[in-house]
Amino acid sequence: MEPTSSAQLQRLEGARIPAHLAVIPDGNRRWAWERGLPTIEGHRQGFEVARRLARFCRRAGVHTVTMWAFSTENWKRSPEEVATLFALYESWILDLLPEAVEEEVQVLHIGRRDGPPKGMEAEAARAGFPEGMPPSLLAAIDKIQNETADFRRNVISLAINYGGADELHRALERLVARARETGVEPADLDLRDFLDTTGQPHPNPDLVWRTSGEYRSSGFLPLQAAYAELVFTTKYCPDIDEADLVDAILEYSARVRRFGG
Repeated sequence: MEPTSSAQLQRLEGARIPAHLAVIPDGNRRWAWERGLPTIEGHRQGFEVARRLARFCRRAGVHTVTMWAFSTENWKRSPEEVATLFALYESWILDLLPEAVEEEVQVLHIGRRDGPPKGMEAEAARAGFPEGMPPSLLAAIDKIQNETADFRRNVISLAINYGGADELHRALERLVARARETGVEPADLDLRDFLDTTGQPHPNPDLVWRTSGEYRSSGFLPLQAAYAELVFTTKYCPDIDEADLVDAILEYSARVRRFGG
């Protein structure tokens, strides 16, 4: 372990560690623009930070890390950026696979798997992906999910083609389908049993952390994060390091969680 990481882990001694950290890694494009770099370079740097922080979280005792990689609204971006992002996700997932297997990390996808989100059909078609995420990316997702399915030590959850409203829409569709199959009244079923995180050891984040100085959740995990602590930092994602993450965890640890009680 790098000396810097060891020093940061020492800062967490005695702190309450979140079982589930959800990250909104914002600011990649602005980081690149302010440096006169191509947008893709900001995304590359952001991806590297995400991998490093997920690794640090495992050392710190955080069981589950959820990263919001591509929102349903991101289809509005230029066709070139959308295509580049999908190629980066595919490469990043395949690069992550050996590390996930070695460290027994289960990697999961949350978000819409099939087709573009409702209301984004035209944008997806304009970007060249009328059927939604490309088959090669779906194959990479399937590969890493299948090869890490039996691991329980840690979870990395990748929110790709994810939106909170879209998740609730899909959850309602699953609930209604279950009611029709079983004859149970829909009102007697629990919507939480049909969310994307259902079945995970820690489906509800304890801490939601957003970078780049934006002070909103943007609908990320709307039901799961209802009682999550929210922490924000003004740094862009590519500038984030372990010390920033420790600061966020320490702020979380200092809060009193009452859960409405």
